[in-house]
Amino acid sequence: MKRDMKSLIWLGNFAAFAGVLALAGPAASFAQAAAPVEPPASSVPSVPTTKILAIGNFTAKATPKLWMPILPLEVRATVHLYLDGKIDQWYIKQDHSGVVFVMNLTDPQEALAVLDKLPLGQAGLMAFQLIPLGPISPLRLLLSGPAR
Repeated sequence: MKRDMKSLIWLGNFAAFAGVLALAGPAASFAQAAAPVEPPASSVPSVPTTKILAIGNFTAKATPKLWMPILPLEVRATVHLYLDGKIDQWYIKQDHSGVVFVMNLTDPQEALAVLDKLPLGQAGLMAFQLIPLGPISPLRLLLSGPAR
């Protein structure tokens, strides 16, 4: 029941996000393109980094025989990062090829330093792609229009 409620809340938040992007116009389309199109830098409003999305993938040398003995240490270290407030949310990828963390950090270099200290990172068994996140800049469009 609790999980269903979280799913409903997540779906509601996603629907609101999709609505805001739809208001931003065709540039914010969900359609897949052959290659991502970057808008000119001058047209993209600057937003502060408020979180880091860290996508972890097992490296080519990671085998269950190597990572299974390290996993209990990895979990403990990850729990410590959560309790210290550095990790806000944590997930496993559905294909079990790695993990995804939403981090309460604003500096990608700091996030990388924290993640590299995890046991799987120290063993060279997991590498992370870091994506700085910030407020949705199209929301400013809603503020500049006439009041309703």
